[in-house]
Amino acid sequence: MDDPSFRPWLAAKSWAQGVRYCKVVAVLLPPAALAIHAPWIHSGSFAPPPAQAWLLGWQLATECVALAVVAADRLAPQLRGREWPLNLLCALMMVLTTWIGLAPGWTLRPDLSLYAAGCTFVAVVMCTPRPVRRPMYVLSLAVLALAAWNRGGDTIALVMALVNPFCVVVLCIVLDRFTYSRNRELHLETQRAQAERARADGVLSNVLPPAIADELKRSGRVVAVKHENMGVLFADIAGFTSLSRGLPPDAVLVMLNQIFSSFDALVERHGLEKIKTIGDAYMVVSYQQLDALCRLALDLLVAMDRYNSANGTQLALRIGIHVGPAVAGVIGFKRFLYDVWGDTVNVASRMEATGEPGSIQVSAQVHAQAHENFRFQARGVLDIKGRGQMHTYWLLGPAPASEAAAQPVPSPAPWSA
Repeated sequence: MDDPSFRPWLAAKSWAQGVRYCKVVAVLLPPAALAIHAPWIHSGSFAPPPAQAWLLGWQLATECVALAVVAADRLAPQLRGREWPLNLLCALMMVLTTWIGLAPGWTLRPDLSLYAAGCTFVAVVMCTPRPVRRPMYVLSLAVLALAAWNRGGDTIALVMALVNPFCVVVLCIVLDRFTYSRNRELHLETQRAQAERARADGVLSNVLPPAIADELKRSGRVVAVKHENMGVLFADIAGFTSLSRGLPPDAVLVMLNQIFSSFDALVERHGLEKIKTIGDAYMVVSYQQLDALCRLALDLLVAMDRYNSANGTQLALRIGIHVGPAVAGVIGFKRFLYDVWGDTVNVASRMEATGEPGSIQVSAQVHAQAHENFRFQARGVLDIKGRGQMHTYWLLGPAPASEAAAQPVPSPAPWSA
């Protein structure tokens, strides 16, 4: 049974191919007609011979159909992918094909060649989702046979006249089945390729930020970008190392996966960017939303407390935040990693390392930018490695005016080994 998407896909594909064919016909037919009718035009006669008039009428009708199809495709794009316009176009093409096959006496050289070209065009290019073309071939042959019978002559002459059209019709019926089968295979392969591409894009989007993933797919490389006011958060699970010593490696992995999965959900909810995990450390950045980074830090503490309540553990987060200039980009060409560099990253790491379990330590720069929306408590001056004396603060919670807007924190799944 065909995929439900196959029929509209095939109709759209065949319609597009038919439109391209009609464009070519619309361009090439006028000069070809002028070349064919040049002797008659040069003679200055106003009455062409009957065979010439028949061919001229067919050429005018074919040109009108080609132009009408091109115009319909441009003015009514909703026709693409629908079956009835495609079936109608097939019927018009078979009418024109049969018409040229009925040229008086079949004395014109272009007649049977054009008849064969028209039939094979319908068989190969205008592949319809429903088998409506085969009856058209048979009906066309019947019309040619009736016309030949009406012209008179013996049975042998009739058979001789129908040999070539009959062979063309049989060939088209075989081509009809072949092209339909090939289109089904092509659609299946296309679906598989799209599924694989979507799966690969999903993996890439999980590894890299969406904008970076799009740039990498588009150009094959990523240019590092400097951010003048990037917020950086580091969180580390205090007490995890001692706890993990008594657990098998797979249990440690399950525990970290559950904790960090709940953190990932919070990062996504706040619209921030997770950079990486290093052991039991967790790194997040904010390009322009320092307030969101502060709210995330508070939610991480709540999530950790809920995990402890659900699993009987006594883990605590130590969180540090700093804000300032930093550079973000992708390292290397194989197994690449999106990362952030700069003194801001180092200071944020120091804020976490010199903090206390269950608390959020921030720099004076974070306090200066977020003090209107959050409550802070001055910790004092600390000697920070590589930076010297720095004023730091404890982030206590949102300011009273912003507490009402806070969203509930999702509970992490209970831990199981």
